[in-house]
Amino acid sequence: MSRAHRYLAAILLAVAIAALACAEQSYGYRSGNAREVQRRAYDNGYHEGIEAGETDVRSRRDFSYTRHDDYRDADDGYRRAHGNRELYRRAFRKGFQVGYSEAYNRTARTYRTFPTYPSAGRYSSPAAQMGYRDGLEAGRNDARDRDRYDPARSGRYRSGDRDYNGRYGTREAYMREYRAAFQQGYEQGFRQYSRY
Repeated sequence: MSRAHRYLAAILLAVAIAALACAEQSYGYRSGNAREVQRRAYDNGYHEGIEAGETDVRSRRDFSYTRHDDYRDADDGYRRAHGNRELYRRAFRKGFQVGYSEAYNRTARTYRTFPTYPSAGRYSSPAAQMGYRDGLEAGRNDARDRDRYDPARSGRYRSGDRDYNGRYGTREAYMREYRAAFQQGYEQGFRQYSRY
C-alpha cells in the first residue's frame, strides 16, 4: 500500500472515530449525561407518582402504583436522544414508586382515611403478611436511624419475593402483593417510630 493510501486510510479512520464520538454525545451515552437523564427520568416518575397517589386516595382506591399505565409504560418524557430506554424506565419507575407512596400516605392522613392494613394478622395472603411485617420493620429502622422516608431503598422491597412458594400463585402476583403491603407496613412503622 502506498504512503498516500495509508495517509487517506488514517484520515478516514479519524473521521469515523470523531463521528462516533459525536453520535454518542448526541444520544446521551456520556456518563455525566447518563446521570442527568436518569435524574430527569426519576423526577418525571416522581411527579407522575404523586399525582397518581393523590388521585387513588381521593377515589378511595387501594394502594397500588402498578395499576397505573404511566408506571407500567415508564416512558413519559423519554426521547430517543436520552439513550438507553431501559435505564430511563428503571429510574422513572423508582421515582414513581417513591412519589406515589409519599402522596398516597400523606393524602390518606389528610383525608383521615386509612384503607391500609392495620395489622399483619388481617392479611389474607402470605405475600401480604410477609410484606407488611418486613415493611413495618424497615420503616421503624429507617425512622430510628433518622434515614429519609424511602421504602424502595430496602433490598427486601426491591426483590419482593421473600418466602415465595409456587403454591401461592405466580411470582409476579406475589411480588405485587408483597410490595403493596410492604409500603403500608413501612409507612406505619416509620410514622410510629418518628413520634418518639
